[in-house]
Amino acid sequence: MTAPRAIPGEPWGVQLRRWRDETMRWSQQELVDNIVRLAFETKEDRGTRLDTRLVGRWESGTVSRPQAVYRRLLGQLGAPLPSAAVRPATHTEPRLPSDCPAELPMGSVASPTFDDTGTATGEGESSVQRRDFLRATSAVAVGGLLASALGADAGGRISVDVVEELQRRLVRLRKLDNHLGGADTYGLFAAEAQVSDRLLRAGVNSESVRRELLSLHAEQSQQAGWAAFDAGWHDLAEQHYRQGHTAATEAGEAGLAGNSLAFHAYQLIALDRPARVISEKSIHAARQDGVDPGVRALLHSRAAWTFALEGDAEATARNLGLAEEALTQKNGQTPDYAAWVDETELAIMTGRCWSELRRPLRAVPVLESALSRYSDAHARDKALYSSWLADSYIDAGEVEQAAAVVVSSLEIMGDVASVRPRQRLAAVASRLSEHRDLSAVRDLLSSHALNPLDIRR
Repeated sequence: MTAPRAIPGEPWGVQLRRWRDETMRWSQQELVDNIVRLAFETKEDRGTRLDTRLVGRWESGTVSRPQAVYRRLLGQLGAPLPSAAVRPATHTEPRLPSDCPAELPMGSVASPTFDDTGTATGEGESSVQRRDFLRATSAVAVGGLLASALGADAGGRISVDVVEELQRRLVRLRKLDNHLGGADTYGLFAAEAQVSDRLLRAGVNSESVRRELLSLHAEQSQQAGWAAFDAGWHDLAEQHYRQGHTAATEAGEAGLAGNSLAFHAYQLIALDRPARVISEKSIHAARQDGVDPGVRALLHSRAAWTFALEGDAEATARNLGLAEEALTQKNGQTPDYAAWVDETELAIMTGRCWSELRRPLRAVPVLESALSRYSDAHARDKALYSSWLADSYIDAGEVEQAAAVVVSSLEIMGDVASVRPRQRLAAVASRLSEHRDLSAVRDLLSSHALNPLDIRR
């Protein structure tokens, strides 16, 4: 049986409920049973964790677009599907956020909301308010900068003061990445990149100022790409990375160009696409004269990650060693985009690499020590990094300990608007499913918090 004819303007949740109730004559539990059965048959492991609470949230409109795995399974059952919520393929430039609303949302824009199970969600009103607030803020700030830069300094008279102010803004804005997910910050970084792009198009008479502006545009584009990647918007991420690489190359900044390559390699890995060639190009950039030691440490550590995922232990160890050596040579002049790499961050990358290489005796001590020093305030990253500790516990046969790490990581991350940590933790939980005879694992697998939510743009 197929879905009933849609009524114009009818919400997807209502369509789904009518199809379930009137066409299929199923209860919510029967819909769950049929989806789970199909998930087992088609080996869609993530689709086996559905329950009636989530179906209820679909039908009530609380979740207006389910995860991709559930959309696939619903489609196979003949259910109505929500309209695609993607950006048009013809969109080639990030756009400034919409106008500032007359009144900003009241209350804490960063506070999470909870469903009736007590689970923090990213689909609640406060998360939407937070994003609206950030978009409105970026519209006001960027509008002022454009008026100043393209007004008083128009006609090729862009001053170094304007570039330096934009550089200071990027340093401040980059700190948001420590606490918020990419879906929250993308609009800010994309708008900043558009400002520098417009300034470059307006023309800059001074060659030195133009190079500074190109370098700034490269950094802004990379940060916008990272935010898009973190939100799961890979088409936008790749576009920004390419823009950043072009600008950095034109500016003659080998290390910054290498960073765009490293970012792109990281994305390709997440998409299960070959990344070794691009990583090797980033290593070549790291070896160029004048590249800051902190930047070299960043590029070698990210290349090590690529090689670890390929199972190349020798290349992994070599690049981790080069990263550690470069880190000891830092002189306090490292640019802000690479300044975050320190001993703790490198230790975490080292542990992640050994975890991927299935060397738990090497991975566990390094990750336990580094993560104990890592603040819970960096919720997204700590939850993400902890997933490799849980993986290594499984490899070492410490199943209950692995389950405990996943549970604590889900609690730490709350409703951070990032798809990556929850996807990683769900993958680890899937490995634990063969141990569901243990109560710690059963409790974890029944957790609604394991369902990664689609992040709305």
